[in-house]
Amino acid sequence: MKSIILLVILLFAGCSNKYKTYHAIQKRKFEFDKPHNPVTPLMRRGKKEVQETCEGQIFFNRNAVKITQGSLPALIRYSCPGSEYLVDAKITETWWTTIIYSRSCIKLESFCPITQKRE
Repeated sequence: MKSIILLVILLFAGCSNKYKTYHAIQKRKFEFDKPHNPVTPLMRRGKKEVQETCEGQIFFNRNAVKITQGSLPALIRYSCPGSEYLVDAKITETWWTTIIYSRSCIKLESFCPITQKRE
């Protein structure tokens, strides 16, 4: 009986996890799912920042994936206050669903830049 319940759950549940990495993100010009390769000053890694947000949906009452993707600009803006860039950033999208409930999360891992003096 337990194996039948597990099989039913596996047939009607799904999970997705994808990520993108960026050498540098210019915070005010970043657009998700568009090429982004800004010309930056010479920078190295500083303090690590992690920002994450999740949304859930029951049946089809709203689109949790679009809501989490729409909150990405705010996550980028609030990371590394006082800096125009993020260094070595990784954006991870996680989405899972069952028959009744779906959940979408987006996580931003990045480093605050330390500008190096050119000699």
